[in-house]
Amino acid sequence: MSEAKPKALLVEDDPFMAALLSEGLVKEGFEVILADNGEDAVTKFKSAKPDVLLIDILLPKKNGIEALAEIRLLPGGEKIPALIISNIEEAKYISEAEKLGVKAYLIKANTQIPDIVAKAKAILKG
Repeated sequence: MSEAKPKALLVEDDPFMAALLSEGLVKEGFEVILADNGEDAVTKFKSAKPDVLLIDILLPKKNGIEALAEIRLLPGGEKIPALIISNIEEAKYISEAEKLGVKAYLIKANTQIPDIVAKAKAILKG
């Protein structure tokens, strides 16, 4: 019997980036749940119970930091490994992300899709 696929909640409002990342994750054996805004991320986290969270910062309705802070308060939310994928390099966001226990903060412009996927896999392995 095969193992269940790890579930990744991908929160990205750029359809092109979401498609590329989703494709990369699926190729590496992930089941992908997509959310395109911060509110949707919180809602989908509750129902999907993902194994890993990949979240952008600049999102409609609620930014990624706000959404992650809310997820951290939900059952199981404090333990979900989270990965920030953003083009925002501001110290205040990086500091907030660290306080929320993110495992990595990747800058989209400096990171290839396979590297993001590899990081998600590595985070799941611990």
